[in-house]
This record gives sequence, structure tokens and C-alpha cells, in this order.
Amino acid sequence: MTAHWGIEDPAAVEGNDIEKERAFVTAFKYLKNRISVFISLPIRSLDRMAPGAKLRDIGRLDGATPRATS
Repeated sequence: MTAHWGIEDPAAVEGNDIEKERAFVTAFKYLKNRISVFISLPIRSLDRMAPGAKLRDIGRLDGATPRATS
């Protein structure tokens, strides 16, 4: 099972050191939040199809980037 949890690439941010650091802190916050939500899932009580839906929902949390459609 896979899920797309895309966020903006903090390494692509241009600007001064404070702006670059802010981008990395923001990316960390988004990823930490998603991981926290994921590890809080009651995996044993979810039906077989639910984990995939939950992973997709997590990928849509604040800060999500659109999934590439290539």
C-alpha cells in the first residue's frame, strides 16, 4: 500500500536564510503531523480497505501539494 503525502520542497525556496529555514520548519511540521496521525490510526480495528483511504486522507492534510498526474 502506498500513499502520496507531497509537500512543497523546502530546498527549492529562494530567499534569505530565515526564509529558507522557515520553509524547512514548515515542511517538518507537515510531515510530523501526518506521521502522528498515521501512528494514531487504530490499524487492528480498520477493515481491509480503510487503511488506504486513511492514508489518502492524511495526504490531503494542511500543506498538501497536488499529486503529479504523469
